[in-house]
Amino acid sequence: MLVSELRELLSKYKEKELRLLIVEMYKAMPKKIREEKEIDKLLKDVNEFLSMGKAKKKQEQVDLDLLKPEIEEFIEYAYKQYYCAPNSYVHKKERPKWRFKVKAYIKSLESVPVEGEEGKTATDLMDKLYGMLSYACGYYIFNTEDPFRSVGINQTDLVDSIIQRKFGNGFNKESIRSAIELVINSRLDRETLHSYLINVLVKHLKTPDTKEIAIEQCYILRAEQLNPNLNKSKRSSSSDFYEYEKRERLNNLVETVFRLNMALGEYDKAIKYFTQNYKDRDKEVSLYVLLFLLYQYDLKEYWLSVYEDAVKKGIEPRRGLQITYEYIKENDEMPEYFQSSR
Repeated sequence: MLVSELRELLSKYKEKELRLLIVEMYKAMPKKIREEKEIDKLLKDVNEFLSMGKAKKKQEQVDLDLLKPEIEEFIEYAYKQYYCAPNSYVHKKERPKWRFKVKAYIKSLESVPVEGEEGKTATDLMDKLYGMLSYACGYYIFNTEDPFRSVGINQTDLVDSIIQRKFGNGFNKESIRSAIELVINSRLDRETLHSYLINVLVKHLKTPDTKEIAIEQCYILRAEQLNPNLNKSKRSSSSDFYEYEKRERLNNLVETVFRLNMALGEYDKAIKYFTQNYKDRDKEVSLYVLLFLLYQYDLKEYWLSVYEDAVKKGIEPRRGLQITYEYIKENDEMPEYFQSSR
């Protein structure tokens, strides 16, 4: 029952009946609940109880003016490796406490309402903390190889929370682009795949219009990534590693477009775009990725068509794909498990 419905219902009772109703509800309420919710205090003085609750809530509100510079300094120190190497900025005893700090920061920021400038600031800070933890999956800035687990936060869940906040004030090109960048630029922990993060993004784009905007932004981001003048000064000293990360970002964008088109029911368009733009040094690997994606969507006829077309073009599928193909042809259905063996 909604509160509005409850109010309407109570208005029909006489004073004597209301007294009886309250007594019966009080008797039916477990003692533990009465103590936890301070029901006795509520009954003794409802006005004082409600005013105390408002004051308590106000005290619990996060002071972003104090928290923002603290978080920004923490992030700066983390990137400078002050939490994993000897230095005069973070005391040795304080360095292992980084995980508790991050968890507390995120909890505080999540409590800030999404609306207004404070909400935007809180979301931006969460984004920066996530970026730091993501970076720590690839580089040592803390004494751990699994920063998300160390903090006790699931990487996919945190991305979900941040994207939800980014879209909290509505959808536009800027917010959608920001969410896409969050997903495609992520470095991953051992339990997470980019596909998980892409699925979170697609889940939040509930209308055809938002999906179309996201596809458009993926095209723009991909064109920027392919620009030979992009971030020349920021390139890693290892050219091979830079090219690897660039290829990963481009492929993440291709998979994002694929999944968005699939969500729109544009299956042929999704497959065509993937085939033309997903890049791997081994064409068989690209084929495997596409067939695995089609398996996830349970598109049997498309699966067979892509497989057979690849064979005609001279690509030899791995043994696991051959087994899957044979199973589908014999049973006219997808197997329960997808074979990945070579």
